[in-house]
Amino acid sequence: MTDLTDAQREARRTRARNLIEERLAETWPAWRRPGRKPNLALAADIALDSLGDLAAEILVDGTMMRALTIKNGVATLELAEATEMVRIFAAGMRGVLDGHGASNYVEMEMTDGSTGQGYTVTIQRRSGTTPHQFRQQAEAKVAELQEAMRQIRHLHKDSPMGPCPVCFDGDGHAAGGDGLVPYPCPTARLAGAQDRNPTPREALHG
Repeated sequence: MTDLTDAQREARRTRARNLIEERLAETWPAWRRPGRKPNLALAADIALDSLGDLAAEILVDGTMMRALTIKNGVATLELAEATEMVRIFAAGMRGVLDGHGASNYVEMEMTDGSTGQGYTVTIQRRSGTTPHQFRQQAEAKVAELQEAMRQIRHLHKDSPMGPCPVCFDGDGHAAGGDGLVPYPCPTARLAGAQDRNPTPREALHG
């Protein structure tokens, strides 16, 4: 956003006021309605439309409209600095945070129309977990799971039963058994397999 000097800000305000006054003067029969109550809603719409490209310039330069009042055919435009609009955006994001079950923060993506540079605006509760802490927790959990997988593969590979992808005893099966081992390897245990008592044949050939 561009920081405006007081002179630039006053010039912007004067330009906006002149545009509004000119347009209201051209359309006064439609909204003022002599003999009846003025149609202030229509006047406000006309005033906003009269700004045209200036409205976009106001947004880009960081000076936004705070209020527009029309009294006795005179339009008064109040502009708010970017810092005030940031507070308004923050209040809106806080409403999303508190009202939509977010864990502890809300992010909003923004893009500078003139440069194409992207930005991320974040609002979070001070007492809760920060986005960085959430990421650290997730990374720690991934590391824990990766280590568990490494240990499982190691135990499975070095099991006394040897590499057994499905814990199947080929020799026992060839001898007439069902091929199931009495004590499943760690991988099978994680899948829910339970130790079982060996059959007499298995005990005999143990």
